[in-house]
Amino acid sequence: MDREQRIAQHNAIKTQLKTLTDAVNAYSATFEKNSSSDDLAAIGEISQCQVTMTESVKQMQSAIYGPLNMVMLHYEECFRSSSLRTLLEMGVFDILPADGSEMSAEELAKKLGVDEALLVRLMRIVIPTFFEEPRPEVYTHTPNSRVYLELPLRANFKMMYDETCFASMKMTEFFKKNGYINPDSRSNNPYTYAHDTKGLNMFEFLLQNPERFKNFNDAMQARSSQTSLPYDLFPFKNKLGEVQTTDETVLLVDVGSGIGQATLAIREACRDVKGKIVMQDQKEVIEGIAGPLPTGVVGMAHDFFKPQPVKGALYYYIHRCLHDWPDSDCLLILQHLAAAMEPGVSRILISEIVMPVGHVDIQTAWSDINMLTFSGVERSEKQWVDLLENAGLKIANMHGDDGGCYFRVLEVVHK
Repeated sequence: MDREQRIAQHNAIKTQLKTLTDAVNAYSATFEKNSSSDDLAAIGEISQCQVTMTESVKQMQSAIYGPLNMVMLHYEECFRSSSLRTLLEMGVFDILPADGSEMSAEELAKKLGVDEALLVRLMRIVIPTFFEEPRPEVYTHTPNSRVYLELPLRANFKMMYDETCFASMKMTEFFKKNGYINPDSRSNNPYTYAHDTKGLNMFEFLLQNPERFKNFNDAMQARSSQTSLPYDLFPFKNKLGEVQTTDETVLLVDVGSGIGQATLAIREACRDVKGKIVMQDQKEVIEGIAGPLPTGVVGMAHDFFKPQPVKGALYYYIHRCLHDWPDSDCLLILQHLAAAMEPGVSRILISEIVMPVGHVDIQTAWSDINMLTFSGVERSEKQWVDLLENAGLKIANMHGDDGGCYFRVLEVVHK
């Protein structure tokens, strides 16, 4: 790096430091103003400030690293993830005392039955981001490592690394071979190519391996906890409370419900409303639900690529499912729902990201590329409008605009 480049980097660091300081101060002021409120708009303001801080941190890192080290950063990120995944499988997270007590590499290796030299080498790259090393080759947990003791978050990381990252490594090869166009087939995309699924789509492929399928379902619990809950974005209690119902009224069908986090939350929020909620998913998912369902909730095995068996429900709710599929498959799902709706009564609620035009935060950007690996997509408002129009539907209302993020609930009716 010559003198001019060093001066340019110094100036960039100073500029980014001011930007980051301003972002932190804005976050602090917003947090103090809204810290005692559970209002969606208040939570959204705090969330937006956190997004801005994250973007500023990344720009600060770029300025400090400089162009050459930003190239080398790919090594750092790649090998940190692979080392972390190996340490997780090795059992380090579970053996290291969760209360923050110290354990030496020698003792840790002996308890795990692994090579001490290998353990030390893998730990170097995850310290201090994940673990601490208060003394040479003596380790302790940190909040960033203890979080992996929570099953859904552990499963999320394993799914990301084992399923999606493996597919991402083959993206270049896939597009070079298949042409540089958006994948629009559930059985021909970077995931199916990387995992050699023999014509199965990702979900069918996972079903062939019970352990991987269970991990996928566990991971979905973590993802649900990170996104806005449905009753925060849509006023279920108010809307359902306006309708005269009986115990037999189908208030809502949760299409592609998973193990029912949203279903149970909605039922609890509307516990005084007469009627039942139906949660639908693949047979293996419904049968895998632990414990009895609460009163007013019914589990039903159903493939949403087949005609919807529940007719005339007040709401058909589909949460973070359509982004998993290309337009042709989403069209089929929506057409089945449209056919089941009672005109003037039924509505579809689509809970998804509505991608803005132009700049987006990094989390939203990588979420879209994650979808791309198996032919899904995070859609813009125009893409949603076009897709719904092809299914004979239209957006009557969009909820969550004041939430400070891109998650919305699209309230959909017949055209």
